[in-house]
Amino acid sequence: MTTDGRDTRWTEHRQARRRELVEDTLRAIRKHGAGVGMDEIAAQAGTSKTVIYRHFGDRSGLYAAVVASVHEFIHSDLQAALELTDASELPALAHDLADAYLALVERDPEIYRFVLSPPTPDVGVDPYGGLPEVIGGHVAQAIDAHLTRQGQDPACATTWGYGLVGFIRAAADAWMATEPRAPRTEVLDHLDAFFTPALATGLAAVPQRQEHR
Repeated sequence: MTTDGRDTRWTEHRQARRRELVEDTLRAIRKHGAGVGMDEIAAQAGTSKTVIYRHFGDRSGLYAAVVASVHEFIHSDLQAALELTDASELPALAHDLADAYLALVERDPEIYRFVLSPPTPDVGVDPYGGLPEVIGGHVAQAIDAHLTRQGQDPACATTWGYGLVGFIRAAADAWMATEPRAPRTEVLDHLDAFFTPALATGLAAVPQRQEHR
């Protein structure tokens, strides 16, 4: 079975147009805030709401496309930041992860608020786009590797890894909800003041791994 070249070109055109409309939506959010209306989005895109609905179905469909785009960007940035960190230094890993996440949030606060405000409760889209699971897994692996090198039991690695990421995310959510917002460096200092001694104490308390004979 062959694919008609016209069908392929039309599919590519629709995909390109959807990307353009998502970018226009992001521009409209930056201009008008997280509560941006469909009329404002359509005006930014230089089209009509009917055209937008034709591509996304409804506001929930557009929201889902924006969330996917935003989290693809956040994920790539966080992964890049973590790759530059010495994973064996866990306080540094926690610091760099928190710094990268807070910087992304600070760069586009209205888009962050938009993502965390789905148009309906049952929209069926994870506002966090699975990022806590992906990044939490990365941090858990780093903790596991650190404990294993030290001959300690790595059983706590998953709990700590996902918990650390959830802590940073919750702190960022609270920071974004506060007006006026404290400087990012101050929030980062607060996180460091918690994580650095907590990790030192926690790591020291992890028992040595018992060899099974």
